[in-house]
Amino acid sequence: MTTVRITERPDLTPILGELEGGAAEKLLDDLGAADAKLASTTDELNARGGADFTTEGVVLESEISGQTMIKVLVENAKGSVGFSAELRPRNFYGDEQNPWQPGRPPMRMATDAWDVEGAVNVRFKTRVATRPYTIQEQVFAIDEARYETVESAVEAFVAACEKLVELALSRDPTVAAWKPEIPEEVGGPPPMY
Repeated sequence: MTTVRITERPDLTPILGELEGGAAEKLLDDLGAADAKLASTTDELNARGGADFTTEGVVLESEISGQTMIKVLVENAKGSVGFSAELRPRNFYGDEQNPWQPGRPPMRMATDAWDVEGAVNVRFKTRVATRPYTIQEQVFAIDEARYETVESAVEAFVAACEKLVELALSRDPTVAAWKPEIPEEVGGPPPMY
């Protein structure tokens, strides 16, 4: 896997296709602005008592399979609270009947439609029916949506990043603040009256 931070101005052609004029520069500027906002958010989370929140920023990630996406992940040191978003070509997951396998040439990413989604995830240990479990929950989702133009896809990704910033700053940066309630019928604690 190769990751290149957007601030390094990578070639976006493999994921966004050939762009005319200054379109690539404008999109890189838009993604760079989202990157800067996310970096300052990690500083804010840590200043508010977060457990070493970090981010690689907005990155272009490429696999040997040819799968390429633009993504961001902001998470604490233990990976127990994370905020993520992805912009993927419509064929990122390939063909279910004929998936990519090692030894084959890399997949070619489609540049005619893109999917954008995001999430807030929390991972914590608890007891369920008297047994210890590590639970990973998606506590908020930015539902996947498909976009037919590169501009609208990047705009949606930037909006998802802004939503993640808003969410990140809406609660204390702790597992306890993000952890969902576990119903008593599956072993959660009884309600406190």
